[in-house]
Amino acid sequence: SEQPQQARRIGYKFLESLLQKDPSEIVITLASSSGLKELLSQTAMKPNFLQLVCQVLRKACSSRMDRQSVQQLLGEVKESNFLKICLPQYVSDMITEAVPAVRHQYPVHISNIISLLRDLISIFPASSVQKISVLLTVLPASIKSLKDSGVNITEETQKNLNEVQMLMQHLQEKKREGTLRADNYTLMRPQTESQEETYRTMTIYPTYNEVHREEKPFLRPNIVSGRYESTSIYLDTHFRLLREDFVRPLREGVLELLRSFEDKGLRKKKFDDIRIYFDARIITPLCSPSGIVHKVQFDVKPLKFVRWQNSKRLLYGSLICMSKDHFETCLFATVSNRDNVDLAHGIVQLCFSKQSKALLAEVQPSDSFIMVETAAYFEAYRHVLEGLQEIQEEDIPFQKYIVECDAQVKKPAYLTMNTAYNFAPLMEDPLSDEEIHSDGLRRQSVHVLDPKQWLSMETLRLDESQMQALSLALTKELAIIQGPPGTGKTYVGLKIVQALLTNKHVWQSTVQKSPILIVCYTNHALDQFLEGIYKFQKHGMVRVGGRSSSEVLKQFTLKELRKKREFRYNLPMHLRRAYVNVEMKWAEEELHKGVKHLECTTYGVLHERYLAACIAPQHWDSLMNGLVREDDEEFCYNASRHSMILEWLGLGITVFTQNAAEHIGAENSGGQQEREEEWEGEAEEELLEIPEEADLIQADRVIEDEEAAKPQERKEEEHRAVNELVSVLLAMKLEDQEEGTAQTQQKTMQWETTAAQRKKMRQKMKVELRKLNAMTELEAKAVQDLWQLDLSSRWRLYRLWLQTYQGFIRQKIRQHEQQYQAAAERLTELRLQEDLCILKEAQIVAMTTTGAAKYRQLLQKVEPRIVIVEEAAEVLEAHTITTLSKACQHLILIGDHQQVASMTNTSNCCVN
Repeated sequence: SEQPQQARRIGYKFLESLLQKDPSEIVITLASSSGLKELLSQTAMKPNFLQLVCQVLRKACSSRMDRQSVQQLLGEVKESNFLKICLPQYVSDMITEAVPAVRHQYPVHISNIISLLRDLISIFPASSVQKISVLLTVLPASIKSLKDSGVNITEETQKNLNEVQMLMQHLQEKKREGTLRADNYTLMRPQTESQEETYRTMTIYPTYNEVHREEKPFLRPNIVSGRYESTSIYLDTHFRLLREDFVRPLREGVLELLRSFEDKGLRKKKFDDIRIYFDARIITPLCSPSGIVHKVQFDVKPLKFVRWQNSKRLLYGSLICMSKDHFETCLFATVSNRDNVDLAHGIVQLCFSKQSKALLAEVQPSDSFIMVETAAYFEAYRHVLEGLQEIQEEDIPFQKYIVECDAQVKKPAYLTMNTAYNFAPLMEDPLSDEEIHSDGLRRQSVHVLDPKQWLSMETLRLDESQMQALSLALTKELAIIQGPPGTGKTYVGLKIVQALLTNKHVWQSTVQKSPILIVCYTNHALDQFLEGIYKFQKHGMVRVGGRSSSEVLKQFTLKELRKKREFRYNLPMHLRRAYVNVEMKWAEEELHKGVKHLECTTYGVLHERYLAACIAPQHWDSLMNGLVREDDEEFCYNASRHSMILEWLGLGITVFTQNAAEHIGAENSGGQQEREEEWEGEAEEELLEIPEEADLIQADRVIEDEEAAKPQERKEEEHRAVNELVSVLLAMKLEDQEEGTAQTQQKTMQWETTAAQRKKMRQKMKVELRKLNAMTELEAKAVQDLWQLDLSSRWRLYRLWLQTYQGFIRQKIRQHEQQYQAAAERLTELRLQEDLCILKEAQIVAMTTTGAAKYRQLLQKVEPRIVIVEEAAEVLEAHTITTLSKACQHLILIGDHQQVASMTNTSNCCVN
């Protein structure tokens, strides 16, 4: 068709038309275009065309909602002739340009090129160093030449170039040190002004100093009476206080744990602020709709009294900190999925933070971690804190009330003295259309800013304070309605919404639709409020996020609205084309294969034929010739058919190895019994009162249905596949299997082992496979005859081979992980663009405070002019701030008596 053909051959006109679009549409179109690579592969380009390409790239990279598409686009630029040849040639040609008019246009294009370099360094700090070095060498010389000839290079352009040069210098230094190996290096911009850390550069996660030093954090008190010095200090104050709210329990808990490390009864000790899990191992990555999560296994012996179904432990969204070196280094994650059956076996799924994901490459499956959990619902904190860091000071509405505490609250900007409101629908409970039109009064309009024209409270069926609240909410741009429970706040809230919807022509822009945004602290309150609205508004609602328990509201959830056929049909072309270009399935299948393979290596002893590539040739010969000294040829034949590695590890069929296994088995089982007895008598911990309460909390916390449960058939199919792989890979499994090939094989052997002996052997194997100590490469090189090693050393050498084998598998897995993660993030971004299409058409958009923080970039694009916060008494000020976009002209807060956040500190905004 014509469209893909146009995309294949990206020409001047196509780029010019693209430049008129929104940054989001530009970057999605380019990132999914098959012609982009072809365009950027050219080795020569006309100056005006190159300038246009730079202009389009700059605008595309300014999109904040589509970081994955930006990354994909810049990935193409980084590897291209456009960056390597065309741009350096263009910049060096500036020196010899004779036409003054052309020379004076260069500063704009130089600014675009510097912006492109800054974006490349930010996203690809390691791999872009070499790629941009030529361009960064010719750029300063050309700028100097232009300045000398009288061309005006702005101070800002010079400053931006200096910053790029400093970053480049920093990265080259890191490269020389050998600390810059991959693009997941966290790039810290050089601090040009004050060296004091501002809230914008602070990490949300706890730092090393916070965990190890008992110094008090720098906090500013929240000013509840009087004004703030500046908007920046206001944001800094709330960021630090909110961060401290979840960091403190973790910091104090870890400090207490560090002091208790030497205590004998550590595993039985209870901590006030944290929960501890021992011997945690990061087993394998898993694919989830939102990206890569990891399966982590921990020791359940200390937790055998926990009833997971109604335990407060490991709830969805809880923050986890893992360390294997006494918290010298930490990995941070959140609980991404909670399954009671898995938890009983010590398995939980975690989603690691971006910085921690970069460190996972170094983690071995055998690494043993201490895992610390805090009860804080971290997702709620994270999204709000990120929102506070991103928000631009000039974009915060109502600063004169919130920051400066001006007590004179003005009318909403969209109202004039002549604005008339129709109050007919508010007069009583909804009636039929016939009845409403039969009464002239019901259609009467009043000038809303003229108190004399307002209808009586009897007519509107309100009491005095409710009437006051309605009047305040409709005529002041910032209104706080508060009162004790049962005074009809929600009733008034619904009347306010009804009045605003009835008169939407007043505040609704003719150019772009703007919905009313309704925010509640909990999903339950949100459902109740929306059900109230549904009585007078049957369409135009969108309920974002959360697992709504209301049948009535199900039709208004984003999930249901996305399914509608007409919605899919009306999707913009650039989004439909982008979907085709997101390749996830292959990466998921390959990752899944690798993960199954890796898991199977932990289910028993690997047959030597699979370890051949990991065993030095002289060791292989030694292993295979080990039984030649035996007199009994038939025994040697049977042993070699079975597995040499089992004989060597003391798990074979000779009387000698059986006796050794029995001896070691007895030792180990004795120790095991002692350890298990250690946990007996531990008291049950505090439980949630309602059975299955943990599931209910998870349902309330999940912002979107990100994690779909796998059907039982799929699980069974996977189980079969794993069993097949196990029977091929392993010489001996942990689980005793009395049927099929194992039994047949056993009967062919002359020395048939008894069930008791097999059990002891497996116990021995289980203990050895749980051990972490492996032989070093240096020790292994010194070994000549494998059969001369004692049993303990043999197992240490086996663990070295096993870890090498696992390393090969994990290398492949990592590659597919990165592909899958990038695709999942790109898909998430495309879904956000879809959601934007739905939200822009809505009249009411409703979400929880956590949902509003998560979808803050979406709300900035939707631009709700009116925001109503129900349950405002429960909502922290920081949550409300991140909910507001710069387009907001009217904010109404409704909450319990004298508990509403002190957002204005003004008495005339409160109705009791």
